[in-house]
This record gives sequence, structure tokens and C-alpha cells, in this order.
Amino acid sequence: MELLITIAYIFLIRLVFFDFRLLKYNLFWKFVTFGLWVAAAMTEVIFLGQYVPYSKDMFVQSYVVQMAPEFGGLVKEIYVTQNEPVKKGDPLFLMDPAPWQDRVDALQAELAAADTDVAELNQQVTEARAAVRRVEASLEVTRVEYDQLAAAAAKSAVSKLRVEEVSKDVMVLEADLEQAQAALRAAEIALDSNVGGKHTLVAEVLAALAQAQYNLEHTTIRAPSDGYVSNLQLYPGAFVRLKQPVMAFINSEEHWLVATVPQRGIQRLRRGDKAQVAFEMYPGKIFDAEVENVVWAAGESQGVPGGVLPHVSQVRGTHLFVVRLRMKEDDPDYPLRFGASGLVATYTKDAAGFLVLLRQIELQSESFLNYLYNPFE
Repeated sequence: MELLITIAYIFLIRLVFFDFRLLKYNLFWKFVTFGLWVAAAMTEVIFLGQYVPYSKDMFVQSYVVQMAPEFGGLVKEIYVTQNEPVKKGDPLFLMDPAPWQDRVDALQAELAAADTDVAELNQQVTEARAAVRRVEASLEVTRVEYDQLAAAAAKSAVSKLRVEEVSKDVMVLEADLEQAQAALRAAEIALDSNVGGKHTLVAEVLAALAQAQYNLEHTTIRAPSDGYVSNLQLYPGAFVRLKQPVMAFINSEEHWLVATVPQRGIQRLRRGDKAQVAFEMYPGKIFDAEVENVVWAAGESQGVPGGVLPHVSQVRGTHLFVVRLRMKEDDPDYPLRFGASGLVATYTKDAAGFLVLLRQIELQSESFLNYLYNPFE
């Protein structure tokens, strides 16, 4: 733009002083014309660059999500076409659900079998308790009999042999009682094995079933937000690997502008400063924006930890910093396209009104040039 203005200024001088000879190009007018050019150049270099920073390297950014399936397999169906708007939760593509449906069916059968096993454990506990009660009853009767026989034997009413036989019966029943109680404890332990209120036999199958149902549900990959798919290359029948990105989903709910601005004029920029942008795809149209923040860091200066000293050319400074901006309003007639480029003028709070006006004129002029091929970019 500066070159065009200089050429136009020289052409104007030629018309006035040489072609139409409206004025005599003497020493006075030489100083005047040269002084005006120097003043304009100094205004551009010193004041405009310091108080109203300008960037010709601005573009639209948005979130891009790499869509990948939870597991590998065959692609069954594609539900979207590229650049077609979709809503959050809309299906994008379907992985073959047959393996996971089979897994769900098998686990549901295992769950029914586990419920049966738990019911059997309940029955075993009931039977063990009954066995304990039977042995306890027999033991109690036998002990009473033993006491009676022992009292009679003391009076020589019964033989000592009979008393010894009943004594042995008591000892056998006591052993049987210990065995029955041990069997009851084992059955109760097996029945009381719980996780989260569910028997472990059931809980284990339920966990596997939940995972299989989750995988079955996620055979349909859905849009994470409002947006669209660009450069669609996926097709039905393709085999994709585990968590392999196969589709780029561009978020349309949120977007912002990124511009690189020379550091000589960026120190006065603050959050909330006004800005104006002009996109190459919308010639002559100026949009209002504001500064969101300045990224006060540069990747070129970042050192990487290591055992080898970096070469001096690998770590260096930069004369540019990144400025992030937001549009004041979204115009549906002029939608922002991800990656669209253009120009941006930022206006610091210290900028004088005439500097703002000059930058606005420059921005508007550059925007009109987008109607044509601009060889001076």
C-alpha cells in the first residue's frame, strides 16, 4: 500500500509541475514536496507503527477435533458430507457394531448364569444351616441320654459299656457339628462376597457388560459440537486402527482471529483495545473486532533440555508477536471461514484521532484492492 501511495504521489507531482505546469518546480516546491513525503513516511514509520499497529498476516482460527473411533474395525456407514453443517450429537460415521453386539449378547447370557449361581449359593447356605440345626438337635438329645446313663451307671443300674457307647456318639456328633458349622461358614462367605451391593459373580459380569455396551454405543461416532467436516476422505468398508484419527471436525461455535504484529508497536496493546479487520474474501468490507490478548512468548526462543548445548542458530529472538482478537459481532451474510486471511489494524488507547483516521483509510484502501489481484502483497 505504501508503494502505491508513493507512486500516486510522484504521479501527482508530475501532473502538477511537469505535464500541466500549474506551478514552477523551483527550490521551494522541491522542499515542500520532499518534506511532505518525508513527513508521511515518518508518520507511517514512527507514529502509526507505534500507536496503531498493523498486520498483513491475520487469519481465522477455530477448534479442530481429530475424530477417532474407540476401537479398530471396519467403517460401516458415513452419515455426513464435507462442509455440511451438523449439530452437536449428530452421527458422523458408524463402525461395524456386530462384534460388540455379539459380546453384549454373550455377557447377558453370562449374567443370567451368574444370577443362577447366586441363587444356588443361597440354597447351599439354607441347606448348611439346616444341617447344623439337625446335628445340634441330635447332639443335645445324645448328651441328655449320656447324662442319664452316667447317673444310672453310678448306681450300677446300667453297664459302663453302654455309657461308653453313648459317650462315643456324643464325640462323633460334636465332630459332625464342627464340620457342619465349617460348611455353613464357607457357604456364607461365598454368598457374602459383594462389590457395590452386588455379588462378585454378578458384579464381574455386569462390569464386562457395561464396557461392551459402552463400546456398542460408541460404534456411532458423534459430533462433539456444532460444526462441519472438511476434506472428508473416509468411506464405508475402510479398516481403521484403534484410536486412529480419520476425520477432521471443525468447531463452528467458537472462532477467533490471530495476527502477527511487529514487537516495535505491540507494547501499548491492551486487552479490549479496538481493532478493525478486512478479509481477502470480502473485498471492501471492514469488520469491528477487539484485542483479546497478546501472546507474550515466542517459540523461537524456547530452549529444549538436553545434554548437548544448542547451536546459536537454534535459539533466537523474533521481531513478531502473536495477537489474538475477537469479532464484535458475527454477520451471517459474511460468515468467517476457518483459515481465511486478511488484514488487521489495532488502535491503542494512546492513539491520536488523526492516526486512527489514517490507518482506517489505509485499511479501507487495502480492502478495496482485494477486488483485484494485488501484486504488492
